Amino acid sequence: MIKGENHKALTPQKALERLQYLCARQEKCTHDLVQKLRQWGFAQAEIDKIVGKLSSDGYVDDNRFARLYVREKSRINKWGPIKLRAMLVSKGIAKEIIDQVLNELDNAENPINLFGLLNKKMPQVKAKNNFDLRSKLIRFGASRGFALDDVIKVVNRLLGNDE
Repeated sequence: MIKGENHKALTPQKALERLQYLCARQEKCTHDLVQKLRQWGFAQAEIDKIVGKLSSDGYVDDNRFARLYVREKSRINKWGPIKLRAMLVSKGIAKEIIDQVLNELDNAENPINLFGLLNKKMPQVKAKNNFDLRSKLIRFGASRGFALDDVIKVVNRLLGNDE
């Protein structure tokens, strides 16, 4: 037993119930749950038991999490595949799952997302000249996780420098 946030003993059963509630409200990955249990002070053996129970009961599934994460971040936040891969790696998702989920991502949508993103950003950028604008847009596109070659092509198209 461990001290919880409100100084009451947090048993493994109580922790399991809290995590079930949390997972029922929002999709979580195994890494998030392990971090939460470590924060609550549980030993690795108890963490493995609790996470195993949540996984077997269907509360947590890294494959499902990765699919939803990629869909949400690519459509709403307009993230590119490079950033998506990095964020999934930081969440402790297996490489096989990441590869599978990113292959399912509609790659035809990437240039459209990138064009719309840079087109919207262009009027907001304060640049001294065309070269400065071009470099800021390229940096912005790359920071959103798109391949540098794709970003340069789209920026050139936006600025009328088709090469």
